Amino acid sequence: MVKSDGVAAVAWLDEFARRSEISQTLDHLVAVVDDRIVEALPEFIDPTLRTELHASTRAHWKGFLAVVARESIEVQLLPQISDLARTLARRGFELPLLLSVYRIGQRAVWQYITGVLFDEVADPGVRSTVLLRFWSHVAHWLDCTVEALIVVFTAEREQWQRGALARRTAIVDAVLAQQPVDIDSAAKTLSYALDEHHIAFTMRVDDDVPEPSVQRILESGARSVSSALGGGQPLIVSSGARSAWCWTARPRPLGFVPEVDCPPSLRMTVGSCHAGLQGFRLSHTEAVAGLRVGTDQSPRVVRFADVEIACLATGILSSEAREAFVRRELGDLSASEETLRDTLRIYLKHGGDATATAELLRLHPNTVRYRVRQAEKKIGHPIATRRVQIELALAIAGYRA
Repeated sequence: MVKSDGVAAVAWLDEFARRSEISQTLDHLVAVVDDRIVEALPEFIDPTLRTELHASTRAHWKGFLAVVARESIEVQLLPQISDLARTLARRGFELPLLLSVYRIGQRAVWQYITGVLFDEVADPGVRSTVLLRFWSHVAHWLDCTVEALIVVFTAEREQWQRGALARRTAIVDAVLAQQPVDIDSAAKTLSYALDEHHIAFTMRVDDDVPEPSVQRILESGARSVSSALGGGQPLIVSSGARSAWCWTARPRPLGFVPEVDCPPSLRMTVGSCHAGLQGFRLSHTEAVAGLRVGTDQSPRVVRFADVEIACLATGILSSEAREAFVRRELGDLSASEETLRDTLRIYLKHGGDATATAELLRLHPNTVRYRVRQAEKKIGHPIATRRVQIELALAIAGYRA
């Protein structure tokens, strides 16, 4: 290696590290890695896992950039890096998933830095020297990281499998996966009434809260929210190192979930109220969907009712959730003959113009008006009160048919 090449390589790496510390650039570096991982590993579509992955990748970049220009490096794992390994263990995933994260991330980093160097460094000698140093540091960093995380993952998995929390999590996973469960036995193990009406909510503790306080805040926050929603002792299942899935059960239905105060240091998404095991799943689906459409700029409490249209428009809801939306918005019209639905759909599409609708359907305008009145009776209220929702429900019903 020519000495001048080495000096130039160190200078370039030092400059690369400095400009990468800028928030916008760091966000891009994190996205480069995360997007490749999510594309290859569908498990990380889950918004909670995506959040944990994002925090881990950011911690890796910040730690690595601090030492990338040095002759030798020392690897230090920030808490967010270990958090991802513990979360995967708690969620019941196997070790190969964690290893795949690092294998895919390593390829993404290599492809990125190679592309940057060919764009920015014309001298092949300097470029080769940068790649050699960068790659040796990356390999050392990831080898040390993976070795440490295997220990973290294994210890967490063994502890989780031995405890009562593992049994509770297994039951919840079975219910969410629509696997057969004995309701009475499951309810006893969970200390939670599965045959009542459920409101699911997710909670996440802010990143600046010290780790020893996280579990206490999640538990006290869940109890506070459950009480505000008219429920008793909540069911709490860990979904990440700083987050939880929660449910509260009510003996009676609740047509509209009210706004709830968010306890300090927490962010929440809240589903609607639904009955039985299906309702347990459906409300959870809604709460998690709220996570997927939310951003850092979203309110601290996001109710599904406030983002339902966005969730439907982006196609992130399950077929079960879409069917529930159609039944709620169309009432008896959802199960009626298609003629009434089609007439109403065309009528709304043309701005409520009975004459234009009649011309398209080759009917008399009075026949169109009669059908619209019949449809409103089956819906249970005038279409003008929830026009957007009804149009969307009709579109979903038409596609389903």
